Amino acid sequence: MGHSSRGHDVRQRLGSTVSVVALAIGLSLAGSTVLAQQSASKNTAQPQSITFNIPAQNLNSAILSFANKAGIQVFYDVSRVEGLRSTAVRGAYSPEQALAQLLAGTGVSYRFSGNSVSLKKPEAAADSPIGADGSTVLETITVQGQGGGATEGTGSYTTSQMNTATGLPLSIRETPQSVTVVTRQRMEDQASNSLQDVLETAGGISIQKYDSDRTEYLARGFTIGEFQYDGVVIQNEGVYDFGLTNPDTTIYDRVEIVKGANGLLQGSGSPGAAVNLVRKRPTDTFQASVTGTAGSWNAYRTEADVSGPINPDGSLRGRLVGSFEDTESYLDHYQKKSFSLYGILEADVTDNTTLSLGADYQQSRPRGTSWTGLPMFFSDGSRTDFDVSTNPATDWSRRDTFTNNYFVTLDHEFDNGWQADLTYNHRRNGHDSVLGSAGSGYPDPVTGAGVYQYVGKYSGRLTQDTVDAKLSGPVELFGREHDLMFGATASHKTTKGPLYGYGGVNYDPSVPDFFAWDGGADEPDFDLTGRYENSLTQYGAYAATRLRPTDDLSVILGSRISWYDYDDQGSYDNATASWSGASQYSTNGKITPYMGVVYDLTQDWSVYASYTGIFKPQGNQDVNGAYLDPEEGHSYEAGVKAELFDGRLNTSAAVFMIKQDNLAETAGYDADLGRYYYTAADGVTTKGFEIEASGEIMPDWNVYASYTYSHARKADGERVFSFIQTTAPENVVKLYTTHTLPGAWDKLTIGGGVRWQDKIYGYVWSPANVYEDITQKNVFLVDLMAKYALNEKVAINFNVKNLLDEKYYVGLGNFDTGYYGEPRSFSVSTKFKF
Repeated sequence: MGHSSRGHDVRQRLGSTVSVVALAIGLSLAGSTVLAQQSASKNTAQPQSITFNIPAQNLNSAILSFANKAGIQVFYDVSRVEGLRSTAVRGAYSPEQALAQLLAGTGVSYRFSGNSVSLKKPEAAADSPIGADGSTVLETITVQGQGGGATEGTGSYTTSQMNTATGLPLSIRETPQSVTVVTRQRMEDQASNSLQDVLETAGGISIQKYDSDRTEYLARGFTIGEFQYDGVVIQNEGVYDFGLTNPDTTIYDRVEIVKGANGLLQGSGSPGAAVNLVRKRPTDTFQASVTGTAGSWNAYRTEADVSGPINPDGSLRGRLVGSFEDTESYLDHYQKKSFSLYGILEADVTDNTTLSLGADYQQSRPRGTSWTGLPMFFSDGSRTDFDVSTNPATDWSRRDTFTNNYFVTLDHEFDNGWQADLTYNHRRNGHDSVLGSAGSGYPDPVTGAGVYQYVGKYSGRLTQDTVDAKLSGPVELFGREHDLMFGATASHKTTKGPLYGYGGVNYDPSVPDFFAWDGGADEPDFDLTGRYENSLTQYGAYAATRLRPTDDLSVILGSRISWYDYDDQGSYDNATASWSGASQYSTNGKITPYMGVVYDLTQDWSVYASYTGIFKPQGNQDVNGAYLDPEEGHSYEAGVKAELFDGRLNTSAAVFMIKQDNLAETAGYDADLGRYYYTAADGVTTKGFEIEASGEIMPDWNVYASYTYSHARKADGERVFSFIQTTAPENVVKLYTTHTLPGAWDKLTIGGGVRWQDKIYGYVWSPANVYEDITQKNVFLVDLMAKYALNEKVAINFNVKNLLDEKYYVGLGNFDTGYYGEPRSFSVSTKFKF
């Protein structure tokens, strides 16, 4: 978080069984009354004590956390505290006591005035504007927004708070699940301009590519089928994509990843991980930047970001962020233009109420889009080994996508410490695809004949409306303070589009010589044959409470009750004027429990355990076209966490086990219907462990490191053969570090990292008319970076990815093809701040 987030008024956003929900509501009512009475009495006596948990860190970040927790405006000159470190503040203190401890040893003094405080540093420049009390007053911190933990401008690889797991504002150490947070600083250091860039460097996440423009992500061996945007759940549309799987990251402050099932807040979802993309917010002071990037394969990119107050008193703030990219590729005859734009207005309706209105739009227009990868076998049964640049696509093949979100959020903070959040989100997505890609067949090793194009035209529009309401706050019970959150969500999604036919009558899909293939082919005509339509409606109510029986023990109990209704109208045939293939599926009152325990061994170390239920309706069909029953199961996890170096470094080690029934396993392909069909595997068990560290190990030395082991087998001990899971490695190591040099070299930051995974396998149909088990060896990738700050306003970044130019598959077996990963690439960017 830069000057932007320091100028926010960060308002923390806002089980078991129905009895837990009832208990939660009862506790909230009782607690609200008790705290209201206490608040009234304490206003006439001494300042109310607040429980703080602020680790030692960058002083700007610590001031943000203090202002957020205490609900106090802080006036100070940001530039005068750059490079200073705070002292940790943990325990129940009045705001003044907490601030005094936080500033101890920094040379910064303070003075309270009503509900605000001014900070000053004796050596402040003489020409700095001075407040009436003698303090330097240049910037206002009015903390507001959707929970703490903003990372922009902190320079950190970790965060002090996140709420993706339980909806409660918890630190990483207080969260009873494995957590990864990719901060704004790490995104910039690693040149992570897309979600794929972010997740391929995040611990425990592996990726696979269907082709040039579609990506799947896996955690603990399971596909991540949903994403959250500021906590609003969006379902991925699988192979149709709709532009959801790889958005531009310019508009995001951080990406929060919670490993394991997340049914409490997400409802139905992947047992592997929940991914929450958290948008940037407006700032109280003006800031602006422009970044220009040039890279390998004629890649050019521009980013712009401007933020600040709109009216004189700063009660109305806004931010506008955009990017444009025009690039070719390591793939022959491939190019893409993409564009993103995000705008948000934030208004203080009252001292305790904030209204936010925003929208974002992203568009991608590739040409030379592949549809699947390259053939894996020659016609004589030997393995192929093409150049990485080989592109099976025609030069006219394309997959145009757009995503468009509109959202409005109303946050209110009550005088008794409770908070209410109401969010409405409307999104529209679309894709228009005209595809031709030579991925079918087996080329003759001498003549190159025997390969055919996959050809098709597809289009679709998706609309989803979501409403989410939360209420959270402290309650007092048996003389101790606890936390409580409950809420409800409803969403309705409709997907529809035309259907096109292609009979190949006027188009020859064969490729005479694949070795000479350059994508040159005429684009065929397609006939409009019908249309399709389906809808999905979901409702959910949830509650969670963190009980604190002792100072060292926290017990988190939660539950969600869900309703799920899927209605597939099937397809309409223009020729027969009739619908076919209609189907429905619904689930009513499905309860998903959540339980977690955290015990503090010391001030910095804790142990935890958690349990989460799994419930995930699925769109996979059996050989008769019937949908498989929902995936159901249980997720268990236990581990140890620590906040080291006064909280600047978060570390964790965890073991986990996931048990599932009704897991879809590929059973075959129906050529007449053009779809795969599945059987349901029961007793699938995934076991493993994760080790992770993120943050600062020394001043100006950031590090991120993780090791994940995940082992999935069916009840009979056999591997799970799935369209996706065969390419999930069991062992994954990721490491990245940056260090700003000391003394006269302090303008230079150097860094780098490695990504390693063990072998993966896939089943591929061979010329011998049998499935063959294809194995890829371990993959080891090395990345480097260097940044030089010309001055406080201008910095230059240089990045190298895949330094050793490793050749490897990043998609193996999909549609019986293979897709190569990106070879060595370079980029240089210059960022100007205003």
